[in-house]
Amino acid sequence: MSRLLTFIVSSSLLVSACVQQTPQVPPVSAVELADSLKQTESRLAEKIQQQCDVLGKAENAQTENLAKITKKQATFDGRLDVIEGKIDTVIVKQHKGDAAPPLCPKPAVVSNNTGNKLVVGRTEWLWLEAVNRVYEARVDTGAATSSISALDITPFEKDGKNWVRFRLAPDDGDDSFEVEAPLVRYVKIRQASTDTLDRRPVASLTVRLGTMTEVAEFTLNDRTQMTYPILLGREFLRDVAVVDVAKDNIQIKPEIVQNQPQATSVSKSKKQ
Repeated sequence: MSRLLTFIVSSSLLVSACVQQTPQVPPVSAVELADSLKQTESRLAEKIQQQCDVLGKAENAQTENLAKITKKQATFDGRLDVIEGKIDTVIVKQHKGDAAPPLCPKPAVVSNNTGNKLVVGRTEWLWLEAVNRVYEARVDTGAATSSISALDITPFEKDGKNWVRFRLAPDDGDDSFEVEAPLVRYVKIRQASTDTLDRRPVASLTVRLGTMTEVAEFTLNDRTQMTYPILLGREFLRDVAVVDVAKDNIQIKPEIVQNQPQATSVSKSKKQ
């Protein structure tokens, strides 16, 4: 019995010695734990933001490339129409004196309306009465107001009413055209890249989209670095059009008015 008791006591002392040799882990305070979690959260948020920035730049680049491709396609289509017209002219001349040969068949007329509203695509051709020219505009339902590319904006008074004079600059090239239009009001636009508000004049211009002629309001700002000189916003589209984002240039391209002179270029550079 004494031997058994001795063995039990010895074993207890041995186990106690082993337990005492185990290193103790200092306890973590609530403040230290919160700081550690906050640092981990900050690192994760930074990595996620970096990935979002990379994806955003890639998406913007793809959108820009698609817009350029679409614009080039429209240019090629216009050149093709000119070539077909020249072919028809040659055929007529070759058969002069004979019965008139059949010309290239005209495409069937397709309705571009739904009910009493126009159906427009991501881009559409727009005729401007002020210069009697046609430009391609981008349709943007995310923008409330429409805008047009303008430089050298100068308000003035005409017959007791507010007007504005500006140079219509379709792009960053050589040609620009002087325009005078009624000044409707001023609006404040918040840019996506800054928190400051940009005060811009709003001019009233007569335009034609497809077969629809409207007097519309456009904010004036420099769009020479953008793909399209004109942007059509929700106020222009409201109650008159619906948007099919899968297509471009659904409406027929308006023609310039033959008995109305076209505006001539007033500048050979972006700055006078």
